[in-house]
Amino acid sequence: KPYKATGRLETGKYELYYPELERSLIINFNPEFPYEIESWEETFNSGYGPSAQKLTTKASKLKQLNTPYWRQNRNVNELLQESLMIR
Repeated sequence: KPYKATGRLETGKYELYYPELERSLIINFNPEFPYEIESWEETFNSGYGPSAQKLTTKASKLKQLNTPYWRQNRNVNELLQESLMIR
């Protein structure tokens, strides 16, 4: 189901907010081409009613390799994935 969202773009930062879901996403990126994502943060409510908790997930780029990743995403490429700290 599609939800309405508002977005805001600043230099190096893109923010999305889904009011109906009380969910937000912030993407921080390098404003220079090729606009690599440096980090992201997502906040949302987990659970329902008075026991619901606001949770935040954060991720930051730790390492970068210039390889044809989309051709190297099978199990045989596990060492590459581990070297990028994504497995």
